[in-house]
Amino acid sequence: MTWRAPAFIAATLALTIFPACSEDPRAPAVDRVGFPKDYRAAFRRLRSSENADAKTVIVVYGNMAAVARQDGSYPHGSIIVMETWSTRQDGAKKVLLDEAGHFRKDQVTGLHVMRKERDFGEAYRENRTGEWEYAEYRSDGSYITPPAASGKCANCHLKAGAAKGFVFGGKKS
Repeated sequence: MTWRAPAFIAATLALTIFPACSEDPRAPAVDRVGFPKDYRAAFRRLRSSENADAKTVIVVYGNMAAVARQDGSYPHGSIIVMETWSTRQDGAKKVLLDEAGHFRKDQVTGLHVMRKERDFGEAYRENRTGEWEYAEYRSDGSYITPPAASGKCANCHLKAGAAKGFVFGGKKS
């Protein structure tokens, strides 16, 4: 007969051996990005787009450091906020349009924020995107994706590439 540890002992051993299994171990432990309070007033609107499949509107803002960039190189102090909106829909789930034919925004569902500072990004290790760090917030400042789980953000921004400063571009509006 084989001895089996009681469930609580097995769980304790698992947490001791694999303490970070519920969080992304390749991400910063603390929030150095910061919730972008008053970003609409303080930052400049860079572009917007509509996603018909997801039925969302994306509006991207940047602080003055991010706006002043040249040739894909963003200086330290750059902050970029991607604001995601749900859309107003009719009873058949068809997106309602405004007078200009654009999706009608309903409510902000997320603020996806990236910030570049000296010595940022090291915790992402092989997924490092220069000196950027990431976090996703709700409008009230609570987390959608806390820094400890932001490795997926860095991994995705690798696809934008170093030549673009690890920032996804888009059509300006």
